[in-house]
Amino acid sequence: MSLNAFLDYLLLEKKYSKLTIHAYQKDIVEFSGFIGLEYGNSSIDTVNYSQIRSWIVSLVEKGISNRSINRKVSALNSYYKFLLKTESIQINPLAKHKALKTSKKIQVP
Repeated sequence: MSLNAFLDYLLLEKKYSKLTIHAYQKDIVEFSGFIGLEYGNSSIDTVNYSQIRSWIVSLVEKGISNRSINRKVSALNSYYKFLLKTESIQINPLAKHKALKTSKKIQVP
C-alpha cells in the first residue's frame, strides 16, 4: 500500500486537515529517508523497532524536543496502523512503543 493511499485515507475518511496531512507526509518521508541512508532499506514496510529507535535517537541528538519527536512517531504509528488495516503488513513495529516524557505546559491565566 502506498503513502498516497494513506494520505487519501486521512483526507477522505478521517477528515484530517491538509496541514496535518502535510505534516504526516513530511514525517513519514523523513523516516523513509533515514532508513534508506542508514540501512539501505528502500521500504519502511519491513523495518523493525530497533531501526525506529535509532531514528528516534538521531532526532534526540539533533536537539528536537520530545513533544515534536512524539508527534513524528505518532504519524509513523498511524501509517503502520493503516498498513495493518489494509493487510499490507502483519505486525506494527510501534505497537508497544511508549511515548517520550514531556514537560507539562504551564498555563498562564
